[in-house]
Amino acid sequence: MVEPLQRRAGDIARLALVALAYWVAARLSLNLALVHGQVTPIWPPTGIALVAFLILGRRAWPAVGLAAFAVNLPIGPTPLGAAIIAAGNTLAPLVAAELLKRVDFHVQLDRLRDALAIIVIGALGAMTISATVGSSVLAISGAIAASAFWPTWAVWWTGDAMGVLLVAPFLLSVLARRSMPATDRRQGLELAGLLVATAVVSYVLFDNQLDLEYLVLPLIMLAAWRFRLRGAAPAALIASGIAIWSAIRGTGPFAGETLFEKMVTLQVFNVSIALTSFLLAAFADSRERQEEMSRLYASAQIASETKTRFLHMAAHELRTPITVVTGYLSMLSDGTLGAVPNAWRNPLDILTGKAGELNRIVTGLLEASRIEANAVPTNPSQIDLRHVIQAASERARPRAQLMGAEIATALPADPVLVKADGEQLGRILDNLINNGLSYSLGEPQLLITLSGDSERAVVRVRDNGVGIPESERARVFDQFHRANEPAFRNVPGTGLGLYISRQLAEGHGGSLVIEESAPGGGTVFALALPKSPDPDAASQPGEDEVLVMAS
Repeated sequence: MVEPLQRRAGDIARLALVALAYWVAARLSLNLALVHGQVTPIWPPTGIALVAFLILGRRAWPAVGLAAFAVNLPIGPTPLGAAIIAAGNTLAPLVAAELLKRVDFHVQLDRLRDALAIIVIGALGAMTISATVGSSVLAISGAIAASAFWPTWAVWWTGDAMGVLLVAPFLLSVLARRSMPATDRRQGLELAGLLVATAVVSYVLFDNQLDLEYLVLPLIMLAAWRFRLRGAAPAALIASGIAIWSAIRGTGPFAGETLFEKMVTLQVFNVSIALTSFLLAAFADSRERQEEMSRLYASAQIASETKTRFLHMAAHELRTPITVVTGYLSMLSDGTLGAVPNAWRNPLDILTGKAGELNRIVTGLLEASRIEANAVPTNPSQIDLRHVIQAASERARPRAQLMGAEIATALPADPVLVKADGEQLGRILDNLINNGLSYSLGEPQLLITLSGDSERAVVRVRDNGVGIPESERARVFDQFHRANEPAFRNVPGTGLGLYISRQLAEGHGGSLVIEESAPGGGTVFALALPKSPDPDAASQPGEDEVLVMAS
C-alpha cells in the first residue's frame, strides 16, 4: 500500500516539475516575442515538452497542457483561443514523441538515424501542428491581419522547431550523463575551453556584417567529435542563442532583413549547426561502438577457437581409455576372462550402457570440434534419398519396438537423387528420429516424408512429442542446448545433436529448420538438400507416394 502511494507521489512531483519548467521557460522566452507578444524566434518549452513525453510517456500531457494554458491565457486573444493554442502546443510535441518512438528513437542520440529523426520528425515536421493551430487562432480572432498569417506561421514554426533542435538535445545530454563515463579534470577544462571559444567566436562573427557566421562550425564539430552529445548540445545551444540575439537586434547578417527573411536565415543556420553537431556526434558514437564490437568479436573468436582446441584435445584423449574400458567390459560380459557370476551381470550391463553413452558423448564432442574447425571429412556421391530414409528407419526399428512406437515413411516411387555423403545424411536422420522418440510423453508416432521440386528435395520428420515453445526454437540448434522440461532431464545426451545436424546440412548446401511446432502438438523438422539432375526421372517427388510402416 505504501509503495503505490510513493510511486504516485513521485509521478505527481515529476509532472509538477515539468509544468513549472515549461512555465518558467515560456515566461523568459516571451521577452523575445516578435509577433503579438507571444510568437518568439525560439520556444524552449517545446523542447522541454518533447523530452517529457519521451521520458515520462503520454501521461505527461496534463502537465504540459495546463502549463501551456497558464502561459497563453494572459496574452491570448480570448480564453477559448488560449485553450486552443495550448492544445496545439501540447499536441505538437506529443505527436513528435510518438513518431520518434515508432522509428525506434534512442534518447541517447547515439546513432545517425536518431539525429536525423529529431531534426526531421521532431523539429521540422511535427512543429507545423502548433504553428498552424496558433497562427490560425490569431488570424481568426483578428489579432493579426490575414496578410500576416504566413510570416507569423514562419516565426512560430521556427521558434518551436528551434526549441526542439536546441533545448531537447541539451536536456537529453544532461539526462544521459548518468550512463556516460565521467569526465576527468583535464577533459572538463577542455570542454569548458571549447564552449567559451564557441561563445566568443560566435559573438564576434554575428557582431559584424561580413557574413562569416559559419566559421564557428569547426569549433562545434570539434566539441561534438571530442565529447559526443555532451559537447555537441551545449555548443550548438550557445551558437544558436547568440544567433537569435543577433536576429532580435538586427545586427550582423540580419541587418536590413525583413521578419520573414530573418527567420529563414536563422532557421538555415540553426539547422546547419544541428546537422553538423548531432550527426557528427552520432557518427562518432557509432564508429566507437563498431570498433568495440570488432574487438569483442575478435576476443570471442579467440575464446571460441581455444574452446574448440580444448574440446578436441579432451575428447581425443578420452577416447583411448574409454575404448579400453569398453573392451574389458565386453570381455567380462561374454566370459572371455572367465565365468561371470550371476550377481555381476546386472552391474556389468549398467557399466556397459554407461560406457556406450560416454563414448557417444566423446564422439559428439569430436564431431562438433571438427565442424567448427571445418575439418569434417566428406565422401560425396550421388545417392537416392529414399534409401537413406529407409536405412535410418531400420536402424531405429529395435528401439521403436521396445517403446511401442510407430515410424511411418511416405516415399515417392521414383528415385530422388542428391550428391551428398550418405553417412552424414544418415547421422542427421538418426538425430531427428531419436529426438522424436525421446521427447514424447505417450507412445511416439513419427512420419518421415520426402517431397520437393526440380531444384531441391525436402525430408520432413514429424513427431507427436511435447513440441518446442516459440522462445526456444532459435536456441535448439545451439551447442549444448538441452530441453528444460522436468520430464526429460534424464534423457542422455550433450545437446550437440541438432547443432551437428544443422552444420552437416549446411555443409551440403542445404538447410535444417523447424517448419512447425506447437506445445503438446509435436514438431516438424525439414531437411532441404539440392537435387542432382536425373535425366531418366519420369516424375517429381511427391507423386505416386508409397507408404511403408515400421512399428
